[in-house]
Amino acid sequence: MAEVLKFDKKPEAPPVLGGYVSTPTAQNILRSLDLVSSQAGGAITLVAAAPGVGKTEALRFFRHKRQNALMFTAVDGEGGTWGVACQLMQLLDLGVPNGRNLMAERQRIGEAIGVDGLVLVDEAQYIARRNTRGADDWSAFDWLRAMSEEGCFSIAFVGDLSLLELADKRPGLWRRAGEGRRLVLRSIERGDVVALAASFGVSDAASVEALYQIARREGGLGYVGTIAKRAR
Repeated sequence: MAEVLKFDKKPEAPPVLGGYVSTPTAQNILRSLDLVSSQAGGAITLVAAAPGVGKTEALRFFRHKRQNALMFTAVDGEGGTWGVACQLMQLLDLGVPNGRNLMAERQRIGEAIGVDGLVLVDEAQYIARRNTRGADDWSAFDWLRAMSEEGCFSIAFVGDLSLLELADKRPGLWRRAGEGRRLVLRSIERGDVVALAASFGVSDAASVEALYQIARREGGLGYVGTIAKRAR
């Protein structure tokens, strides 16, 4: 980067909670999570976002506010109903799931989460089990949806833009999320870079523009924070 960052004398709003900054995109994500968490009896929200917009930091910040929320990160290669059951039961200290009776395990997990609880699923695209030789398996989404309906708690599926495939793969779940509870974030927004740069004490227009171009080119706000920290 040939440009020189010009720092203000004092940062406008220091980052909190290990990197969270209240960017416009983060505020949109938090509004979606607040909406679904306020629904009595349970609801579903979907957040499909381009890489690097700060969705994980927003989820962690929300989880810090909602102590009764349960958050787990889906892992590539560990999708499917069995993989999700293993992760949830480990988090809830329920032992190892019985693969022969996942219906009973679904009910047990739902009871442990509790009525009006909230499950936050980060990297939710990995819940789907990809099959290079046949159809992908999206049944884990149905399993979680059924669990939320039986247990009367809410779920937030948060992941990359491949979550948009749910509109075709699982139209019932897509409809249940509803227009007001679906959020699609297709790119890095300039306002996010402005807010993040300001938190490090950078407000000079040329510096912010340089950081914005880097974020777009490299694919994420993380690069903005890294560069600002090193420059400072």
